[in-house]
Amino acid sequence: MPILTHNVRTRETEHLRLEPITASHLGDYLTVFNDDAIAEWYAGKPTREEAVADVARIERAWNVLGVHKWLAYEVSSGEVVGRGGLSCMVLGSDVACEVVELLRPAPWLDEAFNPGNGMQLARRWFEIGWALRGAFWGRGYASEIARAGLDYAFEELAARAVVSFTERHNARSRAVMERMGMTYAGEFLWEGLLEGVEGVHPDAPFALYVITSPE
Repeated sequence: MPILTHNVRTRETEHLRLEPITASHLGDYLTVFNDDAIAEWYAGKPTREEAVADVARIERAWNVLGVHKWLAYEVSSGEVVGRGGLSCMVLGSDVACEVVELLRPAPWLDEAFNPGNGMQLARRWFEIGWALRGAFWGRGYASEIARAGLDYAFEELAARAVVSFTERHNARSRAVMERMGMTYAGEFLWEGLLEGVEGVHPDAPFALYVITSPE
């Protein structure tokens, strides 16, 4: 995998500037995740200590792997819009195991998950997501972030595939996935939200979507 400069990692779309998250973004990160519209899907708002840990983890991933989430800023106003982009699927994690089972027998899957191939190939498939402050819903910004993430994955990182998943009842996010040309691959149960029920539950149904490299 090539070493990517910070200029390559920062992306611009028609309306947004996407900046790799670092410690200097802590204030804006808290602004995003303290937004009521986002907190609803994350079962609450993070403490400052939790946000510090999140930002440090994301910055570490950018430095080591050359990929993780961006903060999105509206070009016209300079306001922080939300958080989005790619992250590496963690081999052996519970959610990765669920995803693998749904995607078999994808032709690229065994290669990506064969331990003998090491991290170089394991890093060639990713998860993409987004979270937008409520004031910026309905402007197509989620799609702009998603498209930038997919372009980055396939053009800069030589990704074999990108997956995305959300709670079954998250119609807005699922619509973005479908607009991006992602294919519905099925459902799995994971820790998350149930429609009409308060709190986080261990067996919430998640919808999985996938898109593979055009090459």
